[in-house]
Amino acid sequence: MKLFLIVVLSILTACSSDNDKLDYPKRIEDVVKAELFRPDEKTNGGVVEIKKLSESEIVELLNALRKGKPVGPVKFKPDFFIILSTKTDGTKKLKVNGRTVKGFQNDFGYEIPELDFLNNF
Repeated sequence: MKLFLIVVLSILTACSSDNDKLDYPKRIEDVVKAELFRPDEKTNGGVVEIKKLSESEIVELLNALRKGKPVGPVKFKPDFFIILSTKTDGTKKLKVNGRTVKGFQNDFGYEIPELDFLNNF
């Protein structure tokens, strides 16, 4: 019985971890480069479009990610990806479909405010 209790508590502790958090750089100073990346479905790995974001667009994007409202676990085929290169944490990748954003490590989605440069991409 004690072993069963230990196993159940271990599972519950693992499930309550911060895996549902969106992983992105919090400070503009940490971002070296930010790009929007749209893969080509027809060539299986090719690139259709890449757009480098300006500093003002990066600030807008980080503010939008900060204001993101959790929508829960979601599955979707991404329209495009946001790739954020940082000084300290390496590269952070986010999947985007409309206004819903999720990280590569989990399926927990966030709805972000509308941004013109994302809509026009």
